[in-house]
Amino acid sequence: MVNLLEAAEVVLTTHDRVRYVQGAPPPAKAVAAVAGIVERQEKRDRSRVEVVQRYAETRDCRRRFLLGYFGQELDQPCGHCDNCDEGRSGDRSEVSEYPPDSVVRHERWGRGTVVQHEADRLMVLFDEVGYKTLSLDAVRDTGVLAPA
Repeated sequence: MVNLLEAAEVVLTTHDRVRYVQGAPPPAKAVAAVAGIVERQEKRDRSRVEVVQRYAETRDCRRRFLLGYFGQELDQPCGHCDNCDEGRSGDRSEVSEYPPDSVVRHERWGRGTVVQHEADRLMVLFDEVGYKTLSLDAVRDTGVLAPA
């Protein structure tokens, strides 16, 4: 709880003390600020679980998926994972308008960074809501995602 209060700038901690920050919000507002922090953390945690689920369900090269998650691109399938062995992975040498590490802005979720792209979808890490997988066709049709 002290860490959350510190994140909400209500208290300051040192190696042996916890001090109330002068001018910090009153208790009711401090609780609301902490609740907001907890909610954002829970959203990010749920989004991480969704990423693991996408990894488990991907029919693309798993190495490419993992490298994309960490902001790197691999145009050719690795040839060593289960999806490559089954012939499900494809060449991705075409240039995407949303390359990994590009910063974008979504109408609803705000600023984000493209983590990975596949032929039909993007994975974006949004600052406030965590990871989201977006249909590339829907993004193109609606224009909800723009370079930041």
